[in-house]
Amino acid sequence: MDWIEVTGAITGFVYVILEIRQKRAMWIVGALSALMYIVVFFKSSLHAAAILQFYYLFVSFYGWVEWGGGKKTERYYKNEGDLGMDCEITVRLPLMRALISIIAGFAGFLTVHYILKNYSDDPFPVLDSFVAVLSMLATWWVSKKHIENWLLWIVADMAAALLFFWQGLYATAILYIVYMIAAVAGYIHWRKFPVVLK
Repeated sequence: MDWIEVTGAITGFVYVILEIRQKRAMWIVGALSALMYIVVFFKSSLHAAAILQFYYLFVSFYGWVEWGGGKKTERYYKNEGDLGMDCEITVRLPLMRALISIIAGFAGFLTVHYILKNYSDDPFPVLDSFVAVLSMLATWWVSKKHIENWLLWIVADMAAALLFFWQGLYATAILYIVYMIAAVAGYIHWRKFPVVLK
């Protein structure tokens, strides 16, 4: 455990708190955490986890733009013709996007696993691939404010905690246990928001 891992864990924890509260600043904090974990995971030969951090950097910029203009709220219209109110929202995951996500996720898992197993010294290619692909999908769903992102995070965080514990990254393993608990809290909290179709 070194200062880079601890800094990554702290910024990662702050990120998930901001995510639960739908604060746009989460994307900046998430980018900082990703930068720390690029170093940590490459040093630990967890290649998929390291490459995942580059994806987090990209999605952090995308999410910052997608969540737009420093506003955490959107105009929500309960009934057609009313004046609406500013509030946090969640967006219903369309069935077609869910199906495409599942197919793309499975294909991504097979691809990443094949690469790690045959062309790297990754000690846990199956678990590393699973966590990476599920986390990519969950992050994409977060950027679209789909409440279902939390369900993916619960599974991904549980698997990641095991992966990092087995690799001796104890601060990171603890962080992912906290993430898993926070994902449950996030799901419960986001259920309070109005759900819209986009």
